[in-house]
Amino acid sequence: MRVWIDILTPKQTLFFSRIAEKLHKKGVEILITIRDFRETVQLAEKHLKKFSPLVVGSYGGGLLINKLIKSLERGLSLVKPISNFNPDLTLSFCSPEAARVSFGLGIKHYSVSDIPQAEAVSKLTLPLSDRLYTPWIIPKRAWVKFGISYDRIYQYRGLDPLTWLLDYKFDRDVLKQLDILGDEYIVIRTVESYASYQLPVLRRSKIVDMKKLVLELVREFPEHKIIIIERYSERISMIRELFIDNDNVIVPFKAVDGPSLLKFASGFIGYGGTMTMEAALLGIPAISLRPGKLPYYLRFLIKKGLVKHVNSEKKAVRTLKNLINRREEIKRRARMEIDKMENPADYISKSILGLEG
Repeated sequence: MRVWIDILTPKQTLFFSRIAEKLHKKGVEILITIRDFRETVQLAEKHLKKFSPLVVGSYGGGLLINKLIKSLERGLSLVKPISNFNPDLTLSFCSPEAARVSFGLGIKHYSVSDIPQAEAVSKLTLPLSDRLYTPWIIPKRAWVKFGISYDRIYQYRGLDPLTWLLDYKFDRDVLKQLDILGDEYIVIRTVESYASYQLPVLRRSKIVDMKKLVLELVREFPEHKIIIIERYSERISMIRELFIDNDNVIVPFKAVDGPSLLKFASGFIGYGGTMTMEAALLGIPAISLRPGKLPYYLRFLIKKGLVKHVNSEKKAVRTLKNLINRREEIKRRARMEIDKMENPADYISKSILGLEG
């Protein structure tokens, strides 16, 4: 059996690395392609090295016309290597290029997604997908409107970060790399300002000002370092410039071992999704500043008391202080929830191999 896995984002690198390992151990031949993006490529060098992933195409940034051009160029660039590999099926996190190339070459395409808010990619991929794998907390009705039937939707009882967190090798050396002494630091993950499904939200929603947030944190947590993890390389210098006179603020240039950084942190504040989920599942006090309608997974974590959603910098700092004081309780809650879940990588790999599903 041959499987092509197409990877677009840092999260997908971690997610599919575990599935690829499980399939490979069962004798499946794997071809991995990745889109050129700073964090994605650096994570692939660490987690996918044995599969020698092929870098194909690049990210289109925040402009729709550039997204379209880069996607079309990438699709064309994938045709020859995929045709030569001749896979039995394709697995992607709703990659438009993977779905289109697979359809054109007569290859089955299996999608994975935990965010129906990503309407554009869902419309482009789900009608061309033989299966969709998705967390159980997302009702099937949220997906069928994109053109996939109920019987092709497979639900696993777990949140995506469990795929890599359950066996993750946490490394304290990440603190040395950032010149952090001890565990007194707070991590901030910036907004997904270029994601296609977030662009309309950002235009109509009020976003909590990150500069004001960081200055409030510095004032209220003077003994802590504030680590800002930016998504887009072209924005790093700009953010560094904002805090150039503040020694307590660190904005790394290189991709950081996110799970390890979160594991030892005092708290976390995120504008997005994946690192917020990671922090919550690790039992780290977590604040969500995500604009717009919240994804199902964040609503679930909020309901379980593992994430707090706020809409101002002062509320964020005040709530984080309260959560840090209840850290042991939060850790117990996280362990209880994880014990009720299954590893998505186990479910998907067994399903692909025909062992269940």
